[in-house]
Amino acid sequence: MDIGRSSFNMILSKGGGALLMFAAITFFARSLDSTQLGIFFLFFAVQGLLSIPADLGLRGALEKRLSEGRNPETVLGSAVAFKLVLLTIVSLGIFVSRPWLNDYLGADLAYLLIATVTLRELSLLYIHAVRGELRVGETASIEFARRLTWVTVAILLITLDFGIRGIVYGLMFGSVVAFVWAYTKCTTSIGRPSMAETKSLFVFSKYDTINSVGAEIYQWMDSAFIGFFLAAQFVSAYEIAWQITLLVIMVSKSISLTLFPQISQWNATASIDRIEETVSTAISFAVFVSIPAIIGSALYSTEILRYIFGPEYTIASLVLVILMIEKLFQSFNDVVGDSVRAIDRPDLAARATVVSVGINLVLNPVLIVSIGFVGAAIATTVSWMVNTVLHTKYLSQYITIDIPYRLVGWYAVMSVVMGGILFAVKSALPVTGLVLLVAQVGLGAAIYLVASVVIPDVRRQIVLPGLRVIGSQVDWR
Repeated sequence: MDIGRSSFNMILSKGGGALLMFAAITFFARSLDSTQLGIFFLFFAVQGLLSIPADLGLRGALEKRLSEGRNPETVLGSAVAFKLVLLTIVSLGIFVSRPWLNDYLGADLAYLLIATVTLRELSLLYIHAVRGELRVGETASIEFARRLTWVTVAILLITLDFGIRGIVYGLMFGSVVAFVWAYTKCTTSIGRPSMAETKSLFVFSKYDTINSVGAEIYQWMDSAFIGFFLAAQFVSAYEIAWQITLLVIMVSKSISLTLFPQISQWNATASIDRIEETVSTAISFAVFVSIPAIIGSALYSTEILRYIFGPEYTIASLVLVILMIEKLFQSFNDVVGDSVRAIDRPDLAARATVVSVGINLVLNPVLIVSIGFVGAAIATTVSWMVNTVLHTKYLSQYITIDIPYRLVGWYAVMSVVMGGILFAVKSALPVTGLVLLVAQVGLGAAIYLVASVVIPDVRRQIVLPGLRVIGSQVDWR
């Protein structure tokens, strides 16, 4: 597997998907009131949290075992059987608790929740199966198609007055498209389930379950707590800020998705030198975007929320800045965290997750009650910082991590220079509308990119390798 090409394909997919999501959230925010949008985000959060018992780390275990190349048909058959059992249990749980769920969500959506969770889990299982075949780049188009289908169907149905249900139906259609496509892409046949392979999956998944819990808690627990303690409008404002920050981690997420099966294979053949070199390079690329994003959000968070989503969402201006800081830690952790799992130490990744999730679960309600929904952003940032430190410590016990301090320092210098110029421009020409906002943000991006070309270290280690990967994807004939 070519890591550069696969990562580039995933970046295109993640970038396109993030932009689609950004456009969709903008449309939703302007078509629905903040309370209705808050109900949808609560539905989204509950769906994400229910994926924990609906998966129990099975997707990661399937990808890990398939990448090792041992009894693939039996492994897939065992995983599918295990998944169907889990989905049955979760569906029954939703059915029994539907009155409480509908009351919490503020709408009659429990039955749709069953369908949404089931379709999402089946599609993700097969996407991970394709990744386990060391064909990560081929899943990029599947991921993008799922997001494109969801957004297209949701926007169409909202214009037809389906309201929140239109967005949910869009989610379901997107999962159907992804499942069918991933199923046809997967070259591994479903074999007869085996108790031995089921146990092998469980050996990995029992720890990866904790990592899955951590991932879902980080993504959805903030909104769940805010929905419990505060009004729905705060949920929608927080989630919009969260969705904006996801734009800056598309590089690190794409890299980590590509690294996991490849490092898993290298670990099986004891190719430690290749793992060490690749991890260091991946860190260099992962934080390239997240550092300047902090400066940009500090300057323009209020204007972004006001002129793109609406003035009622400017209450999340500080939240946006804090979550951008959190994304810096997450960018780094995307690389080291998945590397720990890939070297077959999900137990250590689980240990880091337990500590950081515990911090998050304690800080979230305390800080939300004390200082409002800004507290949720602070809680998540602190817990991600702890998670990153622990994952780095555990990975360093097995490989030498060469953190590119010099490059990171240059990123910081470039970001400060960019911020100083933008501050002067903004002071002379205050942002009063969307056109000026886009122009000044674009100017900041241009300054950062020019600085990347001018500084030799960044040009040699980031810009030129990146251009070579891009060039290898283009047919110049």
